[in-house]
Amino acid sequence: MRVFPLLLSALLLQGCVATERLQHQTIQAIDRANQQCRSLSDRVAGLQLAHQETDAEINSQRRYLEKINQKVTPKPVPVPPPRECEPVRTAASDNKIVVGEVEWALMDYGGYLKAQKARMDTGATTSSISASEITDFERNGERWVRFVLEDGTELSKPLERVARISQASASADRRRIVRLGIKLGDISQNAEFSLKDRSHLKYEVLIGRNLLRDLLVVDVANRFMLGSKPKVPKQSIPKKKKASSKEPDKKSSGQTE
Repeated sequence: MRVFPLLLSALLLQGCVATERLQHQTIQAIDRANQQCRSLSDRVAGLQLAHQETDAEINSQRRYLEKINQKVTPKPVPVPPPRECEPVRTAASDNKIVVGEVEWALMDYGGYLKAQKARMDTGATTSSISASEITDFERNGERWVRFVLEDGTELSKPLERVARISQASASADRRRIVRLGIKLGDISQNAEFSLKDRSHLKYEVLIGRNLLRDLLVVDVANRFMLGSKPKVPKQSIPKKKKASSKEPDKKSSGQTE
């Protein structure tokens, strides 16, 4: 009977020891679990902080890009309303005068002024006037030439030279060259003119390159850009040659006047 209480006491002691060991193991497991939870919490907090820093950096970069876009994006340029074409100017950019294909010219035949329509011809080297009955003679030892205009006015001028003029539609001929005054708009010049019967042509006066060069620019799409017919001042008009007169000129070529 004494053995049973001893056995019971031994069993109870072993049970207490086992329970204490189990409690100790449980406490250790709980401590480890708490440590793992704290570690996970620290990691989560670190990740949240890193996420916040990343968001802040992204927002900063976004604001920086918006500022750049505002600077780079061009502002719309206002388009001016369409303007009407400017009228044709009479002064060219290089100080040359713009003239039409045909202009009024005030011709000075040496005291005899006459307003005539003049055609601009950039293909002609020398200017020309219409004249007939062209005769050479001498005056005071100098060579002169007498000619008749289409209105019948007989004139005499010193002979400058005789030029050989070539034309595409005809053979070359020799023309008398005289020096005459001419006024086109505000331009007054003394220039050489060849004498040629132009009665079969529309215009009595032809302006060539010797007058056009360095002074005029021709706009073939326009006419009379320099104004209307100029007024001729009062003057003593030379005698006109009678059309019916067939008497030969007494002062023919080679004679002295």
